[in-house]
Amino acid sequence: MMSVLWLRKQWLNLLAISLLASPILMLSNAAAAEALSAKDQGYLKDIARLGILQIEASELAVVKSSNEAVRHHAQEMIKIQAQLGEALKQIANQKRASLPKEPSLWQKAKLRSLSAKDGAEFDLGYAKTVGVKSQEEMVNLLGKIANRAEDPEIKAFALQHLSLATSNLETAKALLAVLKVEDD
Repeated sequence: MMSVLWLRKQWLNLLAISLLASPILMLSNAAAAEALSAKDQGYLKDIARLGILQIEASELAVVKSSNEAVRHHAQEMIKIQAQLGEALKQIANQKRASLPKEPSLWQKAKLRSLSAKDGAEFDLGYAKTVGVKSQEEMVNLLGKIANRAEDPEIKAFALQHLSLATSNLETAKALLAVLKVEDD
């Protein structure tokens, strides 16, 4: 009889401790999310939105373009941005930061404008806006993050992906040059 009472008392003690500890654990999770500065959270969101724009525009290019070089570039962009997105999700989860699921309104307007084009006009538009301009934005953003982010892991993430983004930019510039020659 004594052991049953003793076990019941211990169980009630454990229950009370867990109920008291639960809000403390929630606060520590919230504190971990707050540990990432608003600036660094903004950087992660900017990378995510730009990556989503590049993927959506590249998926459109795979379907709409009749130029094999454009389709190949678009397929590579999808693959590279998907890998970047997965790495970004991992660091965001680790830092308890939320990421957007869609591009910004301004980026959506770019997509709408691009989707209204056809043929060589579409190919040039894709190469200019997504291939070169958005990739320049990505290179500049990763460079800015590498220099200005407060979180060392976010800085390392930016540095790790900067060279590939720069290489993608050079490939996009070469594609645009070829398309301009073909258009003339």
